[in-house]
Amino acid sequence: MTESLGFAYHGVTLETLTSNPTLTSSTPIRAIAIVVVCASACSRAETVQLKDTEGRRFTASLKESQVVNVTKNEPPNRDEPFTIERKGYLVAVCSGSTTSAEVPIAQCRGLVCRADQECPPAHGLKQGTCLNGLCIEPSNSIGPDDAIMLCLAGTGVGDSLPSQIERFALGLNCGEPCKVPTPCKQP
Repeated sequence: MTESLGFAYHGVTLETLTSNPTLTSSTPIRAIAIVVVCASACSRAETVQLKDTEGRRFTASLKESQVVNVTKNEPPNRDEPFTIERKGYLVAVCSGSTTSAEVPIAQCRGLVCRADQECPPAHGLKQGTCLNGLCIEPSNSIGPDDAIMLCLAGTGVGDSLPSQIERFALGLNCGEPCKVPTPCKQP
């Protein structure tokens, strides 16, 4: 094996370990060294496949159980920046700015799921929480932003169609405490 894998651990490369005759005679030491090198350098970023209420598919890259990047899997707008938001009860994917500027809630859609593994993790956990087909933040209660996203579910991407404007207003007026209006997707 002469192919270089492009990493080193304390100056020892995998190529050095496999080509050095003094190391190859000592197979247990060689195997342990390869494991140490791979454990340190071969760690791959984990990913979670996500789907929103509009049927769009995304890949979330994770580092230490935190979402570090979200990309849309298919065109159009594949290169548009997306973020994961968990301000309320629902976990959502939002299009728009990845800066500290707040993204309008109408640009966000809730994430749908069948199991906890299909939801992005938070707070250092290994997986998110899926309840009734939606990715949720169980420590939060339902608020107007959640009701708006549930009312916009299934209306398509965007916020300027007459049906979307109507659904936005319906969700915005969910009351106190917030109760998701009957025509909207229920949590």
